[in-house]
Amino acid sequence: MKRRNIVLICLCLAVAFACLLIAFIRFRDVNGENTDLESMRDAIKVYETDNPEESEPVVEETIRPEETEETNGDTESVSESETSETDAATTESETTVDAAYTETSRKPQDSIAADARSLDFESLYWVNPDIYAWIEIPGTKVDYPVLQSPTNDEKYLTTAYDGTYYVGGSIFTQATYNGTDFNDSVTLIYGHTMKSGTLFGQLQSVYSNAESFAEHDEIIIYLPGEVRYYTVFAAVPFDNFHIMHTYDFSTEYWYDSFFKRVGKVRSFSACFNKEIIPEYDDRVIILSTCLNEDSTKRFLVMAVCREDIADNVGDNS
Repeated sequence: MKRRNIVLICLCLAVAFACLLIAFIRFRDVNGENTDLESMRDAIKVYETDNPEESEPVVEETIRPEETEETNGDTESVSESETSETDAATTESETTVDAAYTETSRKPQDSIAADARSLDFESLYWVNPDIYAWIEIPGTKVDYPVLQSPTNDEKYLTTAYDGTYYVGGSIFTQATYNGTDFNDSVTLIYGHTMKSGTLFGQLQSVYSNAESFAEHDEIIIYLPGEVRYYTVFAAVPFDNFHIMHTYDFSTEYWYDSFFKRVGKVRSFSACFNKEIIPEYDDRVIILSTCLNEDSTKRFLVMAVCREDIADNVGDNS
């Protein structure tokens, strides 16, 4: 009898513990979804000035708005298993933006010569030493720090840029495959697709339309003491395998092979600027997020450094 009572008590305690654990996880996720990324961003985005007092680090507590923010499905792991290549061609027709791009784009030299202010990365370091760059796409919500953990490639899947838990994570790169100077042949930048449009939640809606693609052809990367401008040349749905693990972009063969495959994608949501074809040693950034209508695929936005485009024009003249 006593043994039965002990067993029942143990079972009750186990059930109670499980209920508390579930409640804690739900509470944590709800609070994570309420994180106001834009308020946090505005608090830490400081430009360099001549007055040191103006560039001191500003750290505020996370603000929890009433509206909730959700990822499109479960939080995905970046380190997807490698899959075999499938034929990217479909019966759908691709979208090109040559004409629209000609009307809206600026010359490469214009961006390179632009008098842009650098961000105060000393202040950002005090917020989080893993912040090493900043990405901005004018005319969109993409305006965030870029982080990289030196020891854990998946840390910022569910960690905000202030180090707190956040279901949407941060914009980040992986130390296993990329450095922090954006001088790799290809730098892959990850971000979740948020229903609120934050992080990379707007990429597919902005870059799946030819007119919008042309209007938002510029991506700005801020680095310590430097501002780089990139021109978007492709936005495509793509297979859900780990690109950096599959392709060795340090070799010309794999570099050219990847971008040739990208150029063969046929989809209504694919857009290209066919005036730009990256050449080996051109520095390319790829923004990667989940595809809204198909969780087994990714949506990629690709841009090449305008300084490299200008060099190519000079070499060919």
